[in-house]
Amino acid sequence: MHALTCADCATGPGPGTEFRALPDGLFACPADHPLAPQDIDLDGPHVWAVDASGLGYVTDPAHALEQLGEAIADLGEADEMPDPEYGIMRSLRNAVDAFGEYTEAFRVGSAPVAIR
Repeated sequence: MHALTCADCATGPGPGTEFRALPDGLFACPADHPLAPQDIDLDGPHVWAVDASGLGYVTDPAHALEQLGEAIADLGEADEMPDPEYGIMRSLRNAVDAFGEYTEAFRVGSAPVAIR
């Protein structure tokens, strides 16, 4: 999980102080700069999550599963590429990366669990 940090506490080029969850459902950095969940605005296919290290973000599990499906589809078409071996390796690498992103989302509780 990638940590979300306080922009008000940032000094220089480095990241700011990490947010922690408060009992009232809000977040705050150690300097008490507040952040409400509705104010968390992430770019791209990410969702916010909380784990023992604080507030952060992971890849949206739906996006990760979509990427996994695309990688598996690409694997089935790899033999049609000019360099099939490269196509297979690229597809497998993309599948492993997408599965890792889904696993991280699952680990922090952002991914749904379906029991059949």
